[in-house]
Amino acid sequence: MLAALSLALPGGAAIAQTGAPANSAPSTQAIEQVVIKLLKSRPELVREALDELQRRELAGHAQQESKALAASAKAIADASDATVLGNPAGDVTLVEFIDYHCGYCKKLAPSIEALIQRDSQLRVLVKHLPILGPESIAAAQLALSAGQGATAQQVHKALLSADAIDAASLQAISRQFGLKPVDVVAVNRQLGEVRVLSERLGIQGTPAIVVGDVMFRGAVGTEQLAAAIDAARRAQSAKSAKAGSKPGAEIRRVARPT
Repeated sequence: MLAALSLALPGGAAIAQTGAPANSAPSTQAIEQVVIKLLKSRPELVREALDELQRRELAGHAQQESKALAASAKAIADASDATVLGNPAGDVTLVEFIDYHCGYCKKLAPSIEALIQRDSQLRVLVKHLPILGPESIAAAQLALSAGQGATAQQVHKALLSADAIDAASLQAISRQFGLKPVDVVAVNRQLGEVRVLSERLGIQGTPAIVVGDVMFRGAVGTEQLAAAIDAARRAQSAKSAKAGSKPGAEIRRVARPT
């Protein structure tokens, strides 16, 4: 390999003239001298090589992420362990993994609400991933104890807007919405399912957002998310159109319940 490298580099032919017989392979030392000389004369090659390495690593990571998303598609779209926002029967689902103690999750909330208001076909699943301590776990337990529907959505918003996530504030929110005592066993099972899913997807922090076959890590702008939603909808429409030749196939849009 080193011999091939030396012949591919400028000046490689000169190695054979530095004492090595014409028909012999260049020595490792001779090749190293040529490489060192080349890098000194063209140091930008180092940056180019590092850029290419980074590009390949990112491509490999993206491929692994895409496979993980495809393999976990059913669990990602499952609403049984999530708080549902927007249109429960929407044609595109945005999934966000959050911790109520996470400042970036709180900052993301207005963007999610804006997307829901402007897109009547958007379903949002809030997957609770409490990773910032016992109070995060207690907040997630409270959110899941509210079940599904309007009350659950209000509890979710109250937790996101709370000045503090502590025992007193959680008790106040529970009283405000008349919630029943938390079924710790049941909600911990739900939290465990989300934890397993997050590990499969390589999620190590919050927020993390999945739209179609794309994952965002960290806070994301409204327009970037809107573009991902549009792309997911186009891909879904194309898939439905392809299957449209089958008897009985149709594309159905469901209005958001009032």
